[in-house]
Amino acid sequence: MSRVANPAGWRAAVAAAVLLLVATGCADEEPPGDSAPALAERLEQVDAAIEDGDLGGARRAVDDLVADTARARVEGDITDEQAERIFDAAQDVLAELPEPEEKGGE
Repeated sequence: MSRVANPAGWRAAVAAAVLLLVATGCADEEPPGDSAPALAERLEQVDAAIEDGDLGGARRAVDDLVADTARARVEGDITDEQAERIFDAAQDVLAELPEPEEKGGE
């Protein structure tokens, strides 16, 4: 049994999220990864976890990305529109990850 049943799908979702995070905003807006470096770092953690086949780690990293995005929006580091795009991308990544397998025999 493989830990990662469809890594190509997850990698594609992460690649889309990376592109979205880097390119989000208008031409005269700073990309969210530039104005809030923690977001770019979190996205790298998501990518690394997926590359390692650590789906639980990927889920946690996406959750952390969402939390950091919310903080960046509240602090005014990114716009509401940028935050919404990141939230949408995070949701897309989570949708590509399989549900965690339950442990135990119940």
